[in-house]
Amino acid sequence: MRARLWRWRPPIALLLVAPAALLYLVLFVAPFGNLTLYSLYEYSRLSGVIKTLSLRNYQRFWLDPFYLLILARTLRVSLVATLATLLLGYPIALYMSRATPRVRGWVTLLILSPLLVSVVVRSFGWLIILGPNGLIDSVLKPIGLAEVKIMHTEAAIVIGLVNVFLPYLVLSVVASLQAIDPAVPRAAASLGAGPWQVFWHVTLPLSLPGILAGCLIVFSLGASAFVTPALLGGAEYKVLSVLIYQQTMILQNWPFGAAIAFALLLIVLLLVTVQARLLERGRFRVVFH
Repeated sequence: MRARLWRWRPPIALLLVAPAALLYLVLFVAPFGNLTLYSLYEYSRLSGVIKTLSLRNYQRFWLDPFYLLILARTLRVSLVATLATLLLGYPIALYMSRATPRVRGWVTLLILSPLLVSVVVRSFGWLIILGPNGLIDSVLKPIGLAEVKIMHTEAAIVIGLVNVFLPYLVLSVVASLQAIDPAVPRAAASLGAGPWQVFWHVTLPLSLPGILAGCLIVFSLGASAFVTPALLGGAEYKVLSVLIYQQTMILQNWPFGAAIAFALLLIVLLLVTVQARLLERGRFRVVFH
């Protein structure tokens, strides 16, 4: 018998994952490596980028109270926007999960309709609403609150971020609520639990995966958002994304801008990991104990 020639055949799973893995390497790993390398370079106003490795950019960022204040502001705005989006989006998602298919379709269309408009256009729309002599100003003037300033404040940025990221959280929570077996809330009600007890002890814990996914998306995108904070915050209220833009595009200090971007990425990844672990532990403790 002729010996069969051994041929290596890659598994089907590897072939299916290969395009996504290649895309991930090209669009994320390679730029991330280049960003890391640039963050270690030095910079001179006379000669530009100096390809000498050092940690001077990170020392400048972490030891300067000015940059630490902007970092704290960025994380605070992202966290407040996430909480506001959750408080506004969860009731909408709960209503959609219990509505008829026709009503759910109309509400979904209404929730997704802002995504058809550019973020820049929506931000300019909030400029008209929140700015001087805008809609909010014209409403507050007759009641003697004309001096209340919303534009170029943290509140303005939070309002803009909530408007941009609300669909992501609503859709995540709706998917989690629809995955709950309807027999579980009915069983709790049959055992004497009231509507509020059913929601607090059954519906809310079982919807935590959707809440977790939506909050992670909103927080991650909010921490790196640029257009909305730049337009609604202005020069008086900077966040890290605006600072990175100024360092790289205006001052041409690419190494320091790369160091700030690298630090922001690591901080967001760390906070997201901690948040995911805490929420997962809380979910299993509530559901199984």
